[in-house]
Amino acid sequence: MAASSSVRPTTTGPQVFINFRGKDVRNGFLSFLEPAMREANINVFIDKHEVVGTDLVNLFVRIQESRVAVVIFSKDYTSSEWCLDELAQIKDCIDQGGLNVIPIFYKLAPSSVEELKGGFGDSFRVLKCKYKDEPERTQKWEEALKSIPKIKGLTLSEKSDRNEREFMNETIFEIQRSLSQIAVKGNPKVESNSLGGFMVPARRLVITHAENPEKWTWSAIYDRPHKADIEIATMINTHSLIKINGDFHTRKLIPGKKYEVVFLVRLDDTSLGWKNDVTLTLKLVMGDKTGNEKEKKLYLDEYIGENWVDILVGEFEAPPKKDDAKIFFSMYQYVDTDKKSGLVVKGFAIRPA
Repeated sequence: MAASSSVRPTTTGPQVFINFRGKDVRNGFLSFLEPAMREANINVFIDKHEVVGTDLVNLFVRIQESRVAVVIFSKDYTSSEWCLDELAQIKDCIDQGGLNVIPIFYKLAPSSVEELKGGFGDSFRVLKCKYKDEPERTQKWEEALKSIPKIKGLTLSEKSDRNEREFMNETIFEIQRSLSQIAVKGNPKVESNSLGGFMVPARRLVITHAENPEKWTWSAIYDRPHKADIEIATMINTHSLIKINGDFHTRKLIPGKKYEVVFLVRLDDTSLGWKNDVTLTLKLVMGDKTGNEKEKKLYLDEYIGENWVDILVGEFEAPPKKDDAKIFFSMYQYVDTDKKSGLVVKGFAIRPA
């Protein structure tokens, strides 16, 4: 059976974050650009809501997970503290390394941005005055506005002979060129960290229907602690069964030390079908096949709209290395009336309790 046209293409490349002023471009240029990027199999993240509030913290995480940021400067850009806060975060990520930026000057001269001239500059000064009691915040805005426009970008002048679709094609070409310069590192079988913990990434887990693009998609995010791209699995549309299994050999752990196993996930704002509980299990199996199993149930709907959350599966004490033991962990749910979506899986972590 052919895949439904409503199913998003599977995107496996590094994430591209778009920073923009919705009032200026959402119903015009961006309405062409976003679907064209998805059609070109570009893993794009766009904030759909642009509502000031706690979601801004979530967007900072999405910026940190991205490898390319497209900043669309437009006439009304500097009237939005939301845009400027994102821009300051983008500059921070540039300074830390790992983020490429493509500035786009949409019906605006680059000099108007860099020198804060005309209406663009006037709007910024009004906003800066409004937040005069937050000088550190406004200074970050100003520093970002001065530095990012110096990066080579693309310009569509107000009197240009090119139409927006032609400019869109040029933009996509530039994004693809930037992505081609990024070497995506494969997921290591097990990632360790300086605190003596380990992560089993999503690609090493057994996820039911994970390779069916009508049910799950795979994409890459930038993991700053490891300075590497890792793949995550996003549930698109699954009925009835969800089953995610993994295992880990305890010989990598310190005998006698207590460890916890956590499930690394997030649930998108649009997640559906999580009103019923899921079952989490942790089983320690010794070399002689003896062992013990722990099971717990919890509801995931309380995590909808949050950033990455660590869901505790259980704790165990690492046995002696000679016991040749393994731990097995899983998430399971079977509800034949539910259609589920929105679960994003990064992996499982095993770390000192």
